[in-house]
Amino acid sequence: MLMDVKTAKRLLREEIWKELEAKGIARFPLPCYGRIPNFAGSDEAADRLRASAEWIRAKVVFVIPDFAQRKVRENTLSDGKILVMASPDSNRVMLWFTPTTLKA
Repeated sequence: MLMDVKTAKRLLREEIWKELEAKGIARFPLPCYGRIPNFAGSDEAADRLRASAEWIRAKVVFVIPDFAQRKVRENTLSDGKILVMASPDSNRVMLWFTPTTLKA
């Protein structure tokens, strides 16, 4: 019997969350269930992204506000790119940062 996509996605997410915690890969904030999880190696993954041709060409980067993407957000601004991020408190508000808006 085939399951619907929504059920399949839920089951896959639950399996991944369980495995991340069982293997000790999940990082703050814990528990990782019900969220986009932070994981051991997320900073290294951000640095690998930073070295990609797509990153180098990009002028604007959309990054989710979850903790696992913290280093991607930092790299975006450090590299002089425009950072666009959904507001963590609203699915309708987009935050827009440029490297110059953060200089004091």
